[in-house]
Amino acid sequence: MLQLTREQVVMWTGARLIREGTGPAAEPIPGVSSDSRSLKAGELFIALHGDRFDGHAFLRQAAERGAGALLIDDPQSLADCPDLALPVLQVPDTLKALQDLAAGYRQTLPGQVVAITGSVGKTSTRQMVAACLKPALRVHQTAANRNNEIGLPETMLDADRQDQAIVVELGMRGPGEISLLSRIARPDIALITCIGWSHIGRLGSREAILAAKWEIVEGLGPGGLLILNADDPLLLQAADQLSGDIRLALVTSTPKGRQAAHALNRPLAFLLSAGPADASAEQTRFTACCSVSGQADETVAVMLPFPGQHHVRNALFGLAAARALHVSLAAAAAGAAGCPADGNRQKLVRTHDITIMDDAYNAAPESMEAALEALAVLAGHGGRKVAALGCMLELGPFAPEAHRQVGERVAELGFGLLLAYGPEADDLLIGARTVNPEIPSCSCQDHEEMAGRLSASLQPGDFLLIKGSRGYAMEKVTALLLEQLGSGRKEEQR
Repeated sequence: MLQLTREQVVMWTGARLIREGTGPAAEPIPGVSSDSRSLKAGELFIALHGDRFDGHAFLRQAAERGAGALLIDDPQSLADCPDLALPVLQVPDTLKALQDLAAGYRQTLPGQVVAITGSVGKTSTRQMVAACLKPALRVHQTAANRNNEIGLPETMLDADRQDQAIVVELGMRGPGEISLLSRIARPDIALITCIGWSHIGRLGSREAILAAKWEIVEGLGPGGLLILNADDPLLLQAADQLSGDIRLALVTSTPKGRQAAHALNRPLAFLLSAGPADASAEQTRFTACCSVSGQADETVAVMLPFPGQHHVRNALFGLAAARALHVSLAAAAAGAAGCPADGNRQKLVRTHDITIMDDAYNAAPESMEAALEALAVLAGHGGRKVAALGCMLELGPFAPEAHRQVGERVAELGFGLLLAYGPEADDLLIGARTVNPEIPSCSCQDHEEMAGRLSASLQPGDFLLIKGSRGYAMEKVTALLLEQLGSGRKEEQR
């Protein structure tokens, strides 16, 4: 449980006390909150400025909820509540104060911090890392998508001094953001999953995306460990320029990646590789091998409770983090076998002998293709495969080509129907028809049209993927479709 003193808050944030309040100054602060609705008694309320709300408008509500003190940057906000008998601390910028507070608190935590970034797969990799560590360590991890300039500091402040591993995601919208988050988290171990197309519309090139993701290294101290995906050529090129006081480990699920790892001109802490995966509708099995120079290879059988080749890479990252934290590969593999599902990431819904993979959480070209491949594995050789795809955001001038490539993959995997929604819907259809001119396909104007077309065309035994960028809210298609099918017996699983 977080225990801060007022002196620590002042020391880490540079705050000054502008109102004494009542109660003993030495009383510990049991937590920090920026939301007056969920604030607990005794916590420090930090008044943040948001797009829709300003925390300074809720000082009285925070006091009524039992706040132990207030942290503000607008002293004029106190004019509306002169009777508050709470200590009030003032800083120039409450957001920076939150971040400074988290950075200061992180230095008191004895647990090892594992930080994860990448174009796709951050959340699923974070969950897999946590699952691999939990058999042997007490683990604290990012909740939901709290991976930004507010969520990451709050995640660090939620950690306990008894936590042995703290697993966090670092998200970004542009340059400089991951640098800030990494300097707050000060990871002992940093992971980069891949360099893809996400944010390319804003950053302009994959090389610029690499530079932004590579900022995670800035928070690594001497002797810190960077774990990279050897199947990503951009990451391997960057690894050659890595500072000599940072250790490097690699993971790979392909023979090409293993060759590239062995050809790298720097020593490796270790290499974790995967043999061929055996995927079925319910699980994925493979053998992982850990290679350390001068030592005999160590192997372990891994079973993942969901289909999809992309999960193999996530599991390798989990095993690698476990290896780095001295958790046995056998214990880590047992943890991977129990990795939980999360939100709308490849959630399965079965109804009327139709299997729906609701993967509506978000989408990028890499995750689109991974989901299509996972559904193809799920369907096997028996069921018809159907794709209901929303478009992908933040691709800028690369959007038409990226959508055409995803459409091509739909047809290459033998899908029997493609429905598309969004401004690049026609590009998805063009790509699919380039590979298979006969593929049944059409664009839809809204969720209602897509759900209606699906309801009219789906047959028993079909397998349906629903996926798109967060902005297209494709989970609405799932909800409308289930309503139209009259489903009263949904079963959800991974």
